[in-house]
Amino acid sequence: MTPEGLLSILVVGRVVTGKERASGARRVIVLHSGGKDSTYAAWWAQMKGWEIAACCTVLIDAEDSMMFQTDSSWVSGLQSSAMGCPWLPIVSEGEPEIEVSDLLQGLRSGVSMDTVEEWFGKRGINAPEFVTSVEGPWDGIVVGALRSDYQKTRVERLSMELGVSVHTPLWHHDGRSHMTDIISHGFEIMIVSVSSDGLDSSWLGRVLDIAGLKDLISLSERYRFHPDGEGGEFETLALSGPHMSGKILLEGESRWNGSRGMWHITNGSISN
Repeated sequence: MTPEGLLSILVVGRVVTGKERASGARRVIVLHSGGKDSTYAAWWAQMKGWEIAACCTVLIDAEDSMMFQTDSSWVSGLQSSAMGCPWLPIVSEGEPEIEVSDLLQGLRSGVSMDTVEEWFGKRGINAPEFVTSVEGPWDGIVVGALRSDYQKTRVERLSMELGVSVHTPLWHHDGRSHMTDIISHGFEIMIVSVSSDGLDSSWLGRVLDIAGLKDLISLSERYRFHPDGEGGEFETLALSGPHMSGKILLEGESRWNGSRGMWHITNGSISN
């Protein structure tokens, strides 16, 4: 599918005319985890001619979260730089509902530089360049949700609190087609965690190409998991894409406990 065709299909189920594209420019926040879907959604926003006021990432100061990706989400700071966007990190302890309140507060009032630097200091990671608040007005939130009602409804409530619109361009896209589109449009995607039958430690740190995607889809059919990982079967990071000026280079190590594991990232940089 061409980028023009993608743009027409993704805009809330109808074709958007050239006139609407010109008059409907927005300034938006992208909720960005660093994964394939939020990075794809950021590209969608830029294709529409919208300005990304900031990519916003919730950094979880706990082992798990019902709402947000954990462990590797800080790589969003590098990706945001490669996309030419400010990066706004918001630290949260990851408690259900409270983490959404933390996001709301950060978007409204900004964040503490000390809190963000402390989060990185605990992990021995150099913090990418970040901002502590969004400069200027903005009028929308873009999120890469696919089928999670839990995530979508909370973002919708958040947007109502802020008085802005919410955009979910990938909502209910077919999983197999979505993954194929990601690869065919030039995104380079790494699998950084797995937690499903059929996915062993060999998938950790693996970069998906056409052959790898065929293997993944075949396993999803055999073991009955979502080929796009929407059920939590795997998580990803985007290393490069058509809207990124350089490739993300990562250093890390596999951590496997016998049935699930992650590729723990210890350092990262951008190759121009």
